[in-house]
Amino acid sequence: MKKLTLLLIACIATICIAQDKIPAIITTPGELDAIKGHVQGACCSDSAIYLSHAGGIFKLDWNGKVLKHTELPQHTGDICYYKGRIYDSLSNPQGFNLMVLDEDLNVVGKYKFPGGDGATVLNDVLYIGTGPCPSQPHRYSSISTFDLNRINKAENEQPKDGTAIDLRNTFLSKMTLDYGSETNYGVQDFANDGKYVYAMFYAANGGDPCVILTPDLKVVRTVRFDASTGFDFLPPSRNKSSNPRFFRVRHIGEWRKQNAKTQPAQVRIEFFEIVDGNFINITEN
Repeated sequence: MKKLTLLLIACIATICIAQDKIPAIITTPGELDAIKGHVQGACCSDSAIYLSHAGGIFKLDWNGKVLKHTELPQHTGDICYYKGRIYDSLSNPQGFNLMVLDEDLNVVGKYKFPGGDGATVLNDVLYIGTGPCPSQPHRYSSISTFDLNRINKAENEQPKDGTAIDLRNTFLSKMTLDYGSETNYGVQDFANDGKYVYAMFYAANGGDPCVILTPDLKVVRTVRFDASTGFDFLPPSRNKSSNPRFFRVRHIGEWRKQNAKTQPAQVRIEFFEIVDGNFINITEN
């Protein structure tokens, strides 16, 4: 009888999750044509969603309407939002690998930094994917952590000539991962749920891996889940569940041409909930 009761409770919980859907967010065709290239990363605040492209960042409201965009040096990588700032990890030949922007996409800092494509902040620690990032299949990649408080202190020290500040002295730690299968490039996207760090990769043979890590970069497990073109966890103000919820970004339309007439660039933003370690799709339509 006890087992039957527990089973019924589990079924009811599953039904409740299934009923609590979040409508997909789909951008208007052509609104994302202002910046050429695919979506690289995403982050969000209580009031906005931010999408990074190879050449810049878009700011959207939670209905998918584009509010603003700014073009940035290529290659603009993954982005994360933390306490009113957007941290952008770049692979940039101009000599800086981290840019910091405010919520309205104004650049407030340029820093020389070992950089890659992934970025997230947890407990005032900045996590950056630091390669190697070869296009050929490989099994190893590194993640480095940096002291965010030291980085923020340098914001008021920006040189007037626009050159970047060298902040390698903010380095805290580095871990090299063997994620158990071959991948292309380095970490594509980072996010965190306040407890764990999630790193997304491109798998060489499909089935992209999501590596879940503790804050001190110990591997918890790997999940096959494709979110390598942008994802982030919802802020508490937008999460009605006691479980972590996140969104991922999916491409729609033509991304290789600017102002494509037949298939203008769009994105579809889908929502998921993590229940007992499983990624449950809770997207409506």
